[in-house]
Formats: sequence, C-alpha cells, structure tokens
Amino acid sequence: MRIEQYKEKGLKFDFGKEGFRNGIYFLKEPLSVEDARRKGAEAISVLKKLKAGEGNIKLAGLSAEMKEAFFEGAILADYTFDKYRKKEEESREVVLYVDEREGLDTALKIGEVVYFVRDIINDSPENINPESFSEIAKSLKGVDVFVGDEKWLKENGFNGTIAVGKGSSKPPRVVIYRYKPDKPAGKIVLVGKGVTFDSGGLHLKPAKSIKGMHMDMSGAAAVLGIAKAIEHMKFKYEIVGIMPLAENLPSSKSYKPSDVVEMANGKTVEVDNTDAEGRLLLADALIYSEKENPDLVVDLATLTGAAVVALGELVAALYSREEEDAREFEMASKRTGEYVWRMPLFEDYKEELKSKRADIKNAGYGRSGGSIMAALFLGEFIELERWVHLDIAGPAMLSKPFYYMPEGGTGFGVRLLIQYLRGEK
Repeated sequence: MRIEQYKEKGLKFDFGKEGFRNGIYFLKEPLSVEDARRKGAEAISVLKKLKAGEGNIKLAGLSAEMKEAFFEGAILADYTFDKYRKKEEESREVVLYVDEREGLDTALKIGEVVYFVRDIINDSPENINPESFSEIAKSLKGVDVFVGDEKWLKENGFNGTIAVGKGSSKPPRVVIYRYKPDKPAGKIVLVGKGVTFDSGGLHLKPAKSIKGMHMDMSGAAAVLGIAKAIEHMKFKYEIVGIMPLAENLPSSKSYKPSDVVEMANGKTVEVDNTDAEGRLLLADALIYSEKENPDLVVDLATLTGAAVVALGELVAALYSREEEDAREFEMASKRTGEYVWRMPLFEDYKEELKSKRADIKNAGYGRSGGSIMAALFLGEFIELERWVHLDIAGPAMLSKPFYYMPEGGTGFGVRLLIQYLRGEK
C-alpha cells in the first residue's frame, strides 16, 4: 500500500451516511480514536474487495490523534503473510490518496514494527527457533544485544528454560537487549515468553491444538518489537528486554511429569504438566529481571487457554499488584485498541498449586481459574511490587481477521507497550 497526496482519482471515500452509493463509499464520522483506526482499515478493505486499486479521502477536520489512528488502521489492515505462497501474478498495489499527512510518519513507523513482529510470529517453526530468533535480535540497531547459550543458562540458573528445551535438537537460548536514553525517567524490564514451538511435550497436545503453536513465542516477538521500535522512536525509559527461548517437544530427552526443577531463587517446582511450560521460562526471566533493579517489570505471554475461555480472542488478561500500574495500562489499552481486562490475583487459588514433593507445582487442576493460577505461579518468582503480567493467549493469535488484525499472528502488545513507553498515557 502507498499513501500519496490527494488527487481526484479512483474510488472516493467520504464521511457521512455509511454505505456505497453514486461511486462514493461513505464512512461514518469516527467517534473515537479506535473508531478512526477501524475506519482506516475499512477503507483498505473496500479497495481490496472492489479491486479498485486507488481511492482518495479527505481527512481535514479530524484531530491529529484521529488522523494518526486512521493511517495506522489502514497500514495494519494491508498486512499479508505470503512468504511461502506462489505468486501467479503480481497483485495490484493499493494506493490511498489523502489531503492530510499529519500523523502519517508515526503510523508508518508503528506499522513497520508491527509488520516485523507479525512476520516473525507467522513464519515457519523450521525457520524460527531459539538460535534463528537470536540471530534476528542481533541484527537490530539501537540496542545492545546479548545472547546466552546453554552454558550461560546453566551458570545463571535458567533451569526452567533448560528443562523445557531438553526434548529438542535445537538448544534453548536467552536474548537480552538494553537501551538507555540520556536522562531516563525510570527503568523498565520487559519479559517475553519465547516457546518457538509448543507440542505440549510428553503431555502431547491434541492435533487441533498443536496447529498454530509456532506462534507461542508471540510474547517474545512483541518484546523484540520494542527493540525494533527503538530504531525509529525515542523512549523516556531505560529498557531491558529478556526473552527466554526454547522448543517444547517430546523425545527420549524431554523433561517429564513429576520431575522436580530447582529454580535460581531456590524454590523447587514439581512438573505437574509438561504443557505448562511457558511459566517455567518466565519464572527464570522474572528472577533474573530483579538483578536489574527495575522500577517496573512487564511480562507478555501466550500463557493459558483459560484466558481465552474467560475473555475470548480479542482481550488480554491483565494482572497487576499496583493499582496505578493497572490503571495506566488500561488507559494505554483504550488508546491503542489492544484491549486488556484486569483479573484478580486471588491468593486462595494457590491451594491448587501445592505440591507434596516440591515447593510448588507448575499447574493446577483443569482450566478452571487457570489464567489466575498461572499468574499466581509467576508471582512466586518475583518480589517486586510493580509487576504487570499480560496473558495474551487470545489476541496474539486470531482464528479470523478482525478489522486491522489479521488471522494468525497479530503482533498484539507492541502498540500497547509503545503507547506506555512513549509516556503519553
């Protein structure tokens, strides 16, 4: 898609009564920033469906924020992942002619970052594994990148990550990047779950559930997306990104149910379910995050099917120990359209995680309250009060398109974090 200076050519879009008539497609006047974002997506969708190729729209009268959102929605809606598809003929490029370019540069930068993240998530699991993900990270500019190998993982107590990665011929890794502006307003650590393929391990998933599990590293991809954003944007915070990476596969070397893993903080974990693997990676990273003496730690993970049962595909579960942190992420959520809903850290559910063989189990019984119990498990491995956990299992991987979010990997969390880190809450 290209966005060019306004010309009277092609299909004309206008604001007013909704619908298509007399060669003009009418969009209703956007009522909110998210509505403007969806109108941008709608314009691109109409051009593609009608195979019009070109369209023009007048944005004069919209606020600067609405214009940026309109452009953002149009750009995000134009995404396709066709890396492995045979192109029988060149697809016609969509061109949108606009009278206002205010907000376009920022929207293009955000679009580039989201495309980068979506491409990683949607790629083949043969191409995206702990090692190749690490190589992508090392290619980024604007951040200092470190990759920890098996030796480093062992020396630093990433025993959960090591356990999960045992079943794969592709060894686990951890990627850590750092960014520090001249006068940081604080220090934030971002943690992303990086299971590059999740079969469930010896607790093998059903066939339908395995499909799509190359996207189980969406949290790590989103955190890496912030490193990509740093190439184009300035943030007020010092940022550290930590992404533990592993494949969870069944083999003679796989970690097993009833294994006991000792974590770096001394707590022991009984493996109750090998398909509750992501929380072991996150636990390692959360323990390590506190060595950074951060003001805030935020983790993102496609962690539980229970979060999808509770909130559907379009809303992420938000857990926070501090009211102010929860409020700020909720505000950023409303600005970006990446929706979150605060869930309770209900301490009584810890009873479900008690073990007779270790300090704690990695899973409770069934899906009932599963997202809450996963959050409570993670809380055992971070003492910092300012900790935010985002269970993005629903909106990170959509079963069908929704406005500007495609089927498959959406890059959820990138725009939410950018909004928060820009300090415009």
